[in-house]
Amino acid sequence: MKTQNLKEFKALIKRYESITLEEIKKAFDKYDWLDVANCLTGFDGGINNPCTLCEPIKTTCVMCVYGKDMGCLCGENALTFNRILNADTPTKLRNAFRARAKHMKTLI
Repeated sequence: MKTQNLKEFKALIKRYESITLEEIKKAFDKYDWLDVANCLTGFDGGINNPCTLCEPIKTTCVMCVYGKDMGCLCGENALTFNRILNADTPTKLRNAFRARAKHMKTLI
């Protein structure tokens, strides 16, 4: 299977690495904590609002970089996904973004 969103995948890694604690704090002031990651990075946009990786290829994780590992929510991918999803403070979220970027680098 040929990956179709490697460019977007690499851009998202850079975004996760560059996002600042200040940006996250501002988002926490404006959004419900469950929406902060989505508003900052397009994280887990849901079935009607695809994430920043699936939207450009108009599909789900099947043709995504994650596809070779059976999706962004499966196996090793789930650990860092869940850290972002469950981060309830700005510091935890920043650390979760960094961990996700580090993991994503291992997939390419």
